[in-house]
Amino acid sequence: MDFSEFLATGWGLAVFIIVDIAVLVLIMALNYKWLFKRVLDILFSFVFLAVFFVFFLIALLADAIYNKATNAYASLFVSEYYCGKKGKPVKVTVFATERIRHDEAGALLPLRERRTAMGKFLSACGMKYYPCLAAVFAGRMSFVGPRPMSLADAAALSDEGRRRFAVRPGLVSSLERYGGEGLTYPDMFEEDALYAEHPNLFRDISFFVAKIAHRLRGDDPEKLYGECAQKGYIDWLSGSGEISEEDAAEYRKEGQDRLEGYRRRDDERKEFERRMFNNYK
Repeated sequence: MDFSEFLATGWGLAVFIIVDIAVLVLIMALNYKWLFKRVLDILFSFVFLAVFFVFFLIALLADAIYNKATNAYASLFVSEYYCGKKGKPVKVTVFATERIRHDEAGALLPLRERRTAMGKFLSACGMKYYPCLAAVFAGRMSFVGPRPMSLADAAALSDEGRRRFAVRPGLVSSLERYGGEGLTYPDMFEEDALYAEHPNLFRDISFFVAKIAHRLRGDDPEKLYGECAQKGYIDWLSGSGEISEEDAAEYRKEGQDRLEGYRRRDDERKEFERRMFNNYK
């Protein structure tokens, strides 16, 4: 039997398909950092946006009814600004899941005490983060990357820590596999720097699978990310004596100034687009 006859058989066709898939995966792996990481982000974010759109509408309706009955939060969605690739601010929107409640001293209560029943459900099923898929599709985030960091905390980073901004922040972090209750900020920065320098297709798949496993088991994020989930970087620096309270206040002001400047430019852009739209009506 020659090769052409072998390909005409079922086994031959199966081998041909397997070899083709293996070659394609190899090409993707070799060019992952420069091309296919972004291509896969666009492809899968589009697919997930389409597949889960109906579930998003159901969750949106249920959340709206729940909020109407309980008046839990002012808006169904909340947006936060993080430091993205190359240090540029990025806006990320998610479902609102927590009430704004403070203790007698004026500090926010712990997350577990502010989260609503609907918020627990949206977080558990992952629908809370459905709007983030739009950020992945638009290139503000990636499926896998360093944990998002606030503008204020980013202002306090050293040059070594800023290496994490060579790539987009991710919905899934490499800390899904390498984190734990004993994780510290220096550990996180070391892992982020390694990830930013060497993105890898197969490692990203393993991080994504680990995230799904943690979600199915209902693991507590604070146990996965240690002190990195319990307090911000500036609070950690201040609490460990690395910086003074004056330095901490200066970093927070720098982050707030960047945030206000970005919001102002965003408002100006929206106003310009509104005027252009009205001119063409």
